[in-house]
Amino acid sequence: MLPLNNSGKLGCLLLQMPPKYKYDLSHLESFLSILPHGFKYAIEFRHKSWLQDSTWPMLSKYNVAYTIVDEPLLPPEVRLTADFAYIRWHGHGQRPWYDYHYTEKELESWVRKVKEIEPAVKTTYGYFNNHFHGYAVENALKILQMLGKLSPAQREALNRAKAHLEKGKGPEGLGEWVKGGDDRPKIIDLLSSLMGESRLARALAIPDEDVSIKIATSEEVVAKIRDYNLTIESGPKTITHDCGDWERSIETRQLCKHVGKVLLSLPEKVALGWVTQIHQDTDAWRFQKPLGKTVSA
Repeated sequence: MLPLNNSGKLGCLLLQMPPKYKYDLSHLESFLSILPHGFKYAIEFRHKSWLQDSTWPMLSKYNVAYTIVDEPLLPPEVRLTADFAYIRWHGHGQRPWYDYHYTEKELESWVRKVKEIEPAVKTTYGYFNNHFHGYAVENALKILQMLGKLSPAQREALNRAKAHLEKGKGPEGLGEWVKGGDDRPKIIDLLSSLMGESRLARALAIPDEDVSIKIATSEEVVAKIRDYNLTIESGPKTITHDCGDWERSIETRQLCKHVGKVLLSLPEKVALGWVTQIHQDTDAWRFQKPLGKTVSA
């Protein structure tokens, strides 16, 4: 990253906090104080407990920008805590919620906010995360046009993006992400939070025939995936697994691709119950390997 930064090609680095990361100002400061110097940082909280007055001075102390978000989970509060601003548009869709196309009317309200922000900072960064079907491309170029900042090359790109969307969105590019019944999008959203999008994508890529479900109830799941075993128990709140990535998951508190694939292979009502339980109180769950067994990759 240093060559990109030194050449002026790196805007800022986004620090996206886990949804379970609750307000702890001293812990946050211990983290901010060890960040490498010379970079711009924006922090994105995903727990409402951080939205309080004592948070903003701490971010200002380290010139870290509060990420102004537009999403279903947090309000779109405008807080300027650095000499630059960072706005992140996620969307308000259902399957999942960043599969969303902002209307011109919705963007108009943000144009007003951007114009209010710009005079107070040196630089304003904007990022559209509603990437399905090319929505992010069209929305990013559209808001630049509405701000009067669209270059001729960008105007041409905007026309191409509009032409693409006018063909109709269809299912291209979503594949496994939307396959299934009404509960599938909720399961996907929760798993994305529990394991991250890249791991979730790897879980979705595992063939169905690699999974063998032995027990699938609301109290217990017993399964085999490839050469690995998995047991999930509701009573003691334990997830026992034996792949190499799981050993790292025990430390990071993120589900591995095998656990994700097994959960995706359960009947949807059962799967939704499990991922909801784990998501609601991840800290209460024990991530463990089989007793007396060394896991292997």
